[in-house]
Amino acid sequence: MRKLFIVDDEPFILEGLSSVIDWEEFGITLSGKASNGLDAFEALKQSGVDILITDIRMPEMNGLELIRRLKPLYPDMKFIVLSGYNEFDYVREGMRLGIENYLLKPINIKELTETVSSTMQKIENADRYAYLNRNQLDILRNNVFNRWLTGKFDPLELKNRLQLLEIPTDNSFYTVAAIKTVLDINGSSNRSMLWEQENGDVYSLCREQAERTDSCFCFNDLDGDIILIFTGSDAHYEQTKALALLSHIRNELKHSLGVQVLITLGSQESSYLDVSQSCHHAKRLQEYFLTNAEDEIVRYDQMLGDASRFPESIPVDWFEYEQLLHSKDKQALYDYIDELFTKLQSVDAISPGQIHNCAIDLILCTKQAVKENKLSHELAASSYKQLFTALFRAHTIGQLAAHVKWIAGTAVDYLSTQDDEFSPVVKQVMHQIQTRYADELSLKTLSLTFNIHPFYLGQLFQKETGESFSDYLNSYRIKKAQKLLKTTTMKASEISKHVGYWEPGYFYKQFKKYTGASPTEYRGGRT
Repeated sequence: MRKLFIVDDEPFILEGLSSVIDWEEFGITLSGKASNGLDAFEALKQSGVDILITDIRMPEMNGLELIRRLKPLYPDMKFIVLSGYNEFDYVREGMRLGIENYLLKPINIKELTETVSSTMQKIENADRYAYLNRNQLDILRNNVFNRWLTGKFDPLELKNRLQLLEIPTDNSFYTVAAIKTVLDINGSSNRSMLWEQENGDVYSLCREQAERTDSCFCFNDLDGDIILIFTGSDAHYEQTKALALLSHIRNELKHSLGVQVLITLGSQESSYLDVSQSCHHAKRLQEYFLTNAEDEIVRYDQMLGDASRFPESIPVDWFEYEQLLHSKDKQALYDYIDELFTKLQSVDAISPGQIHNCAIDLILCTKQAVKENKLSHELAASSYKQLFTALFRAHTIGQLAAHVKWIAGTAVDYLSTQDDEFSPVVKQVMHQIQTRYADELSLKTLSLTFNIHPFYLGQLFQKETGESFSDYLNSYRIKKAQKLLKTTTMKASEISKHVGYWEPGYFYKQFKKYTGASPTEYRGGRT
């Protein structure tokens, strides 16, 4: 609704205009009225209106003086003048001040409403053109910024474009911050739509804060991140200001919109030509939220560590994890995963890549545990893209752990019900494998035990489990061999016989096939 204010020293007109016309019909709300120009000015100087209807001759301050004093404060305010006198000087002065109309008393209501209607149309058109011009300018800004930050500008052309946008090119300090809205990685399409709305609100708030200073410029990049470019002549002072503004923005987003963001700050550069380098660093730092707290600003000048200090291996007890899966205790499994990722985050100089790889290994271990029970289950049959797409969208340690727990929980739910999905015969075969894997086992020997033709038994087993009898048996034996290699000092040839392979050469071949490494390599951790 647009706002209107009425000023007239005649009570009859003041009250009459307030009640005779249905202002809401025009999309207008009557925000106030006064009986003289001075009272009107005092009421309006702190908060203006869209339309002012004022008498000319009033005590304290006349209408034209009121307009003259309001014009500098509110250049877009529209004025409609009322007068009991048809005086040329007043009309001429009113036209010079840009009034919409000069109406003589007694007021012709039809003429007044037509004037108000045309004035409203003019306001709407002005807003529409301003919106279009702002959008066109934003398109230009975003194009320039995206080309600037990706290094796709000829230096001379870049300087001309930045000068056009009134961005300094002679400062000695430039740095880039990237702000990413945290998104639920397993969210629905409705959640994605809500995120787009939230991200728009985040951008509006960030840009509003940035435009309060002449040393910061804000835009949305092609990845959907909000980019802030800071510049100035004193590196230390501008860096301090940048960190203070970023902290303020994060607090405002959290308390005003309830939105969590991840913020990184790139390298300090001495020339506008190197801003793309600072942006590259800021974007690369986003993966370090896997190793850093989510509520801190990850800074390039604090992350210059020696990559050679990264630990060679990650302390994960895979056998304990597998046992928790098969114990079907979901809460204990969740606690283990949370504790593991908390421990990983505290490992000195660990890299984000190593934490990602650990999550991948946990998912693969979970997939294999389900596969050993029934390959046709959705989790076991899922493509790697299905399992890992959300994983690689995770930006924080919490999101990463949540995705691993979701997959582990799905596996536990399946393992808790899988016994009911097999026929009695197949259950018996699986029991034989799990208890007699070290013996000589074949479809032929088992068919004699169960009095079933070996061909039919093989077909039934594969139909229900999704894999052949020999694959299931070999996979189970190799899994047992892996555990012995990691937990005992037995020689590989001894382990071979212990798990049912009497020919070491065949054991090595099968081990390599199922693990991708030789027994020696596996024991040494070079898998």
